[in-house]
Amino acid sequence: MRLIALLQYVALVTGSIGMIAGQFFGLAKGFNLGVFVAGAGFALGGIDSLVTRRMVFRPSDEAYENYAGTPAVIVGLMALVIGAAMIGAAYLLDNEQWHSTVSYLTRRPAPLIAVGGLFLVGFGVLMMLNPQGRSGWVWRILVYFPRWLLGLAVVAAGIAVIALGAWEWLDPQAAHAFIRDFVAFLQRASRLR
Repeated sequence: MRLIALLQYVALVTGSIGMIAGQFFGLAKGFNLGVFVAGAGFALGGIDSLVTRRMVFRPSDEAYENYAGTPAVIVGLMALVIGAAMIGAAYLLDNEQWHSTVSYLTRRPAPLIAVGGLFLVGFGVLMMLNPQGRSGWVWRILVYFPRWLLGLAVVAAGIAVIALGAWEWLDPQAAHAFIRDFVAFLQRASRLR
């Protein structure tokens, strides 16, 4: 097993156990430390994936070889963002700023919306890639092309979500009114079925 992969798995397992133990025994600092350690495991995995351009959390050098390159970089960026968010959450929890931050993000969710859109774009691009390199026409027509179309739709949805986040950042009242009207429209449409 690769040493860096072992460290990633140990950090994730230790952090998870620390969060469970901190919650079970009522140790707030233990829970915060568990969140930090698990986030460090994700961040370490993301950095490893970005540096080596190979898939994150791979136990050996030969594992997931089909996904080396662009797919590994995309997944590595996602893992790095998740790790950084967990480390930031641990910092906020430790400094007792968690509730005020969540309250602010509830009122002004533009950063969360934009990051969600970036994740959607990443998932869509991953769906559009053909990491196994199959090239038969039956494979391309029955599997790859429909998956590519769905990935394109997910990328378009991700771009729309990023635009919604930017709109919420620049003009929050108009964006909130649009979201409220859109949700009401979806509720009316679901009742008509």
